[in-house]
Amino acid sequence: MEQKALPYVIIITSIVILLLLVIFGILFTYFQKKKMDFIIKQKEQEKQFDKTLKKSQIEIQESALKNIAWELHDNVGQLLSLARLELNILQPQLTENSEKVKEISNIIGDSLQEIRSISKTLNAEVINNMGIIESIQVEINRFNKLKFIETQFEVKGEVYDIPQKDEIILFRMIQEFFSNTIKHSKATKLHVTIEYLPDMVKFCVNDNGQGFDITKAKKGSGLINIKSRASLINTKLIYNSSEDGTQMNLNYPTKKIKNYENK
Repeated sequence: MEQKALPYVIIITSIVILLLLVIFGILFTYFQKKKMDFIIKQKEQEKQFDKTLKKSQIEIQESALKNIAWELHDNVGQLLSLARLELNILQPQLTENSEKVKEISNIIGDSLQEIRSISKTLNAEVINNMGIIESIQVEINRFNKLKFIETQFEVKGEVYDIPQKDEIILFRMIQEFFSNTIKHSKATKLHVTIEYLPDMVKFCVNDNGQGFDITKAKKGSGLINIKSRASLINTKLIYNSSEDGTQMNLNYPTKKIKNYENK
């Protein structure tokens, strides 16, 4: 009797073991999925926190730049205007040095114009009103007027609007490149191209300066700031530098804008 029951016991035992293995496999898969979901969620939260932090830092920087712009335009600008006015009043009385006074008055006038140009490109509200193309043109005109560097600016394709907040971030990256070129590169030529395509806007900025080692860029440097801003607006950044010059390409995706407009 026991021998007849033995096969059934083996079969039942095998089924129980198989069921246990299946249950264990299901539970293992379930907990692994939960673990992966938790890790993904944690990484997403960290990514969102990092994005929020970068956004806050940029907002603080923009607020500081806005205050500087006001100080330059309202306070320093007014003081220079007053100094120029006083010189013009004194000029008829200083016949012996009238030419020198006139020269000083012109220098003050040029300085005043320079301050007004700088204050424009520091104030986000002004950039919003002008748009990115005109804002870049203001910077280019300033370089040309002061004979800092030989510049070229091209706009290709059919121009269309992009969100103002993104425009400001894109302009700040280009402005950061300009600053690095003027201060460090010893370049004689600067070229800027904006190309409007159906699904993206391409910004290409390059100079013929001495270049630098990108791998040695320190925290807080211009390149780190550019990378931080690019990641905030999902823009692909390609940055190359050599002894022949430095080039920055920004590929800003606009497909999402077009899709939104078509809804």
